[in-house]
Amino acid sequence: MKKTFLKTFIITLAALFALTAIVYVVLNLLGYMENDVATPTTPLVAALPDPSSPVAGDGQNTATTPVPEATPEPTPTPEPPAPWETFRAAYMAGSDPTAVNFTYDIQVDGTIAPEYLSPEPIAFKFPEYYADVPGVTTFRGNNFRDQPAWGHADIREEKLSEAYRISTGSIEKWTGVGWSGQPAIVQWDYEVQLMMNLLPEKREKMGLIEVIQGTMDGHVYFFDLEDGTPTRERLYFGEPIKGGISIDPRGYPLLCVGQGDNIHSWQGFYVYSLIDFSTLMTISGREGFAHRGWYAFDSNPLFDTDNDRMYIWGENGVLHNIKLNTHFDRANGKISIDPEIIRYRYRASSAPKLGTEGSPSAFGQYMFVSDNSGTLQCIDLMTMSPVWVFDGKDDTDSTEVLEWNEADERLYLYTGCQVKRPDENAYLRKLDAATGELLWEHSYPCFTDLEVTGGSIATAVSGKAEINDLVIFWVAKLRGMGAGGALVAIDKQSGEIVWENLMPTYGWSSPVAVYTEAGKAYLIVSDSDGYMYLMRATTGETLDRINLGGNIEASAAVWGNMIVVGTRGQRIFGIRIT
Repeated sequence: MKKTFLKTFIITLAALFALTAIVYVVLNLLGYMENDVATPTTPLVAALPDPSSPVAGDGQNTATTPVPEATPEPTPTPEPPAPWETFRAAYMAGSDPTAVNFTYDIQVDGTIAPEYLSPEPIAFKFPEYYADVPGVTTFRGNNFRDQPAWGHADIREEKLSEAYRISTGSIEKWTGVGWSGQPAIVQWDYEVQLMMNLLPEKREKMGLIEVIQGTMDGHVYFFDLEDGTPTRERLYFGEPIKGGISIDPRGYPLLCVGQGDNIHSWQGFYVYSLIDFSTLMTISGREGFAHRGWYAFDSNPLFDTDNDRMYIWGENGVLHNIKLNTHFDRANGKISIDPEIIRYRYRASSAPKLGTEGSPSAFGQYMFVSDNSGTLQCIDLMTMSPVWVFDGKDDTDSTEVLEWNEADERLYLYTGCQVKRPDENAYLRKLDAATGELLWEHSYPCFTDLEVTGGSIATAVSGKAEINDLVIFWVAKLRGMGAGGALVAIDKQSGEIVWENLMPTYGWSSPVAVYTEAGKAYLIVSDSDGYMYLMRATTGETLDRINLGGNIEASAAVWGNMIVVGTRGQRIFGIRIT
């Protein structure tokens, strides 16, 4: 019985093999099979750089699929290089820095070095990849400096109303919250939240969104976005804080604070632990390497999180490239840094007054920044050397805003200067960020009296959604209008003015664009009379306004429907949009 079964099984198996061979030969003869080649049904497609990669897209597609000559399928499309690779060549053809007698030095390990090359690739990504934690972590939100608002707003009534107010103080003439004064807003990872020195009732609150505001009374305030109640004790800084607050966009508990003036003592720039408020790093504005003896740090830093680096400019004209060497021990709730600082300084005939009060913007390996003389420069962070230099004619405290245009794959830059020189014109400009070429320009006659400066001191809005074609500037103290100002919306492509809204008084506070989920755009605009306006961004029409009782120099940050802004009237406000 067993032998008969085995014999039958072997005969059946052999028949199956024979049948398979016959089918294979027939299909080959009919052309239905290609020998050893799998032809893709769709070509390879282009992809954005991987935001988790230290070098987000090096432009090389190493995987290739061989295609036989007989196949009718198209050759797979190779992956294009990352954006900073596509315009890298254009940077090399930029404006020659020697045209303005530009010289620079690099300091490495405390010694001036003849040259420098970064030990790792540097590639700031698109702004949506800047932060790993939800919120507004630096001035204007990211490395393009183009969005100090998080999420979408649900706006139906088009009204503003006060939700809460927090009292602050002063140090001598420095009252409340000054320019640029933007708070940080962050929703911490719950694991990080539990390890920080939050008040007990806040430490365990699910969904806590914390606001961090520096003030000119020498404190940093911490409060709950929802109701304005404290989330922890104030951090005593001791000196006026004029610039905004920044936190590590990785969601690490690191806080960056810059000193605005020296009333009691002077240091400059500080990094604190938000676990226990310990001081982890200070940079002295008195550093001997600087060409200028002015020591404030109003600028907000940028973090290159892939490389654990931070970049911060001082008003002494020095760029600090800092390898943080961060050690974040989540298991034991500890954080430390061991900073290594590379410094860059410069001189130029166009820059008799050095120093940066605005914040740097960056994309790829290139950084953009202006100074107190209006000298705008593009710096290659790989070599810490200038690529191009543009003479902006006058003091530029506003921050350069970047825009990546997908249609022509080019990077553009929007900037505006104030008025301190005799020609009394503020200039609003668009430049090709690759070359420094001026693409369009508008001038507005403005004036400066005593300590109140006119011109473009606020940072511009680069529109998105339904105002994607607009860039909007806030110009202060127009000549012929007394203390008045103007909001100016300009077509990004043509440079033509789309609308102007003449305002009864001036403002230094940077306007904020707020968007609904459907893409409808609104502007939040604040002025020196203490008014905050809600405007229709497409036309500049005022929809509502609210008076906050004091000059609003500071720039607002927004989370959803909640606006947070400080005033010189010694108040911080939570304002709700409905």
